[in-house]
Order: sequence, then C-alpha cells, then structure tokens
Amino acid sequence: MNPIFSNIEETKFSTQLIFEITSWFGRHFLKGRSKIKPTSSPLLLDIGVGENFTNGWIHVDFYNIRLKFWKKYERLSPDIQTDLRYPLNCQSNAVDGVYSSHTLEHLDPNDAFQLLSEIFRILKPKCWLRINVPDLQRAIDFYNNKISIPEYTYKAEAIWDLTQNWGHRSVWDEELLSKVLEIVGFINIQKVEFGKGGTDKRLIKEEPVRKIGTLVIEAQKP
Repeated sequence: MNPIFSNIEETKFSTQLIFEITSWFGRHFLKGRSKIKPTSSPLLLDIGVGENFTNGWIHVDFYNIRLKFWKKYERLSPDIQTDLRYPLNCQSNAVDGVYSSHTLEHLDPNDAFQLLSEIFRILKPKCWLRINVPDLQRAIDFYNNKISIPEYTYKAEAIWDLTQNWGHRSVWDEELLSKVLEIVGFINIQKVEFGKGGTDKRLIKEEPVRKIGTLVIEAQKP
C-alpha cells in the first residue's frame, strides 16, 4: 500500500464507462424517471441527495438501475433519476426551495454553471437555493500554515485530495461560487453557518459528518 496516498478514490475506466452507459440508457429509455412534477406543497428538491433522504422532500440523483441479484449495487432510489450534466426535466418557476450538498464539485465547471442556471430557472421567484461544497479556502489556509488539519500530513496532500480525489472535477471557494451565482441571476448571496444559519430554515439539511471543511452558501431568485 502506498504509505502516503492511502485514501485514494480512483475513477477507473470501467467505472466511468458504466456511468456513461447508464446515463445514455436512462436518458433514452427512462425519461419518466427524470420528470419533476409538483406533487407536494411546498415542493422542495434535494439535488444530488446521496443518502440524505428526508421526509417531505423530492430527492434527485443519478439513475439507479437496480440489480437485485447483485447486492453491491443495492441502494435507496432517488425519487427523480437523471444526469445532472443535462437540463432538469422540470417546468420553470415551479420549485419552492432547493438544497444541494457536495454535488457541484463532481461536475466540470461548464456543467456546474449549467446546473446552477437550471436551478435558477425552476425556482419560484423569491425562493432560495442552499448549496454546500468542500471549501478550497480551508486547504489553502492549511498550505499556508494558517490552520491545522489533522487528517493531512503534507501540504500538497490537502490540495490534491480536494482537487483530484473523490471524483472531483471542479473546486470552489466563497468568492468563486458567489460570483457564479450572481452571474446566473441570484441575489442576496451570502455564506451561512453550517446546519444553522440561513433565511429559509426549511432548507437546513446538512449532515453532521460533512461539517468540517464545508462551505455553505444561500442565494435567492429575484
């Protein structure tokens, strides 16, 4: 085992190939799974839900083509299954609130911009987005000896882990994320406290395990 990089989550070619095949199959043959309908009031979306399922929410994530005979792939199914690199199958001005946790960094910058634009489109006027990502500033502060992060021994290790590990394809700090949200059209953009702060309290949905190193931003559609 590599004594330094022992916590590597490599994206293997076979894994990426399966991902792309699943996306193609889902987009062409499972279109019904991607349609976001106003079935509840308020309509609250968790985009990139992972396993953070909450009663009363509509959970959006990648296609889950169940292989019941293969235990490795059994997991909870999101309500809405889609590929977030593509437009959301939802009418404009239909959603009362959006939460997204540790999802944006898994998209290339252009795809991330498109997703934020889509969230803006589907939100109702005056409604809020609450989004959180790994905070690049924390890794930079560690590199510059401003803070200590016990899980890292080497400075460059922290940068590498954030920028290249876990399938990350983009990095974010408060400055960049706030600017992109502004360009998309959001207003009242601000950093808020993890698990507590924020204007729309319904959108506080952070998982405690994510607390360290997470940047939380809220933004409102005019």
